[in-house]
Parts: sequence; C-alpha cells; structure tokens
Amino acid sequence: MFRWKEKGQTMAEFALVMPILILLMFGMTFAAFYAFRSAATDWGVFITGVASGSYNTPATEHARNNVLWPDLADRINAGQTGPRQVRSLIRVEDSSTWIFGVRLIEAQRAETNFRLWRFYPGPPPAGGFE
Repeated sequence: MFRWKEKGQTMAEFALVMPILILLMFGMTFAAFYAFRSAATDWGVFITGVASGSYNTPATEHARNNVLWPDLADRINAGQTGPRQVRSLIRVEDSSTWIFGVRLIEAQRAETNFRLWRFYPGPPPAGGFE
C-alpha cells in the first residue's frame, strides 16, 4: 500500500554513498602505494649497504640498479665509513601537486650501519673492532 513512496530511494542512497566509496578506494590505493614504495626504499638501503661491504665494488651499482624506482636509487648513499664499517642511508623529502591543487608529500628516511666482520678473512682482532 505504501510501496509507491519508496520508489527511487536506492538511487538516492547510491548517489550519496558512491563518492565516499570512491574516496575510500583512492585512499587505500595511495596508502598501499606509499607502503610499497617505503618498503622498496628500506630494502634498497639494506641491499646497497650489504653490497658496499663486499670486496666486489661493482656489486653496489648492481644493487642500486635493482631498486624499483630510479629516483630512490639515485638518492641512496652507501660506502665504507671506517675499517670494517659501512653506512647506507637515504632521505626523501618531496612534494608535488596533484589534481585539484592537492599537494602530495612524501617524506622517508632510512639508515643502516653494518659491521663487516664476515667479509674479512679470519676472526676479528682480539681487541674488538677497530
């Protein structure tokens, strides 16, 4: 008897909920992309630091080339900082304009320090690390 009053209600509910669902999907996509990029940054810092501690110095460039994003690979600094020590680090602080003038900000920092006892022949010296 009162069924005719509810005609078109689902269309109105859909029109109200759909923008929220679209924003939710875009937000989850951007969060997943940022998390994946952050994990790739951490992995690049780690693997480049390990490669810098090896005897084969071209290994550092090979590890750097395997980082997924070239802009991240170019910012990784790795090298020996002392006897039997390697430091690998990255700092990313960027902002760019997206649609509707929205500013996307990316800020990441990662640093890894390695003691290289296993890359040298023989046990460590009796007095500890140099």
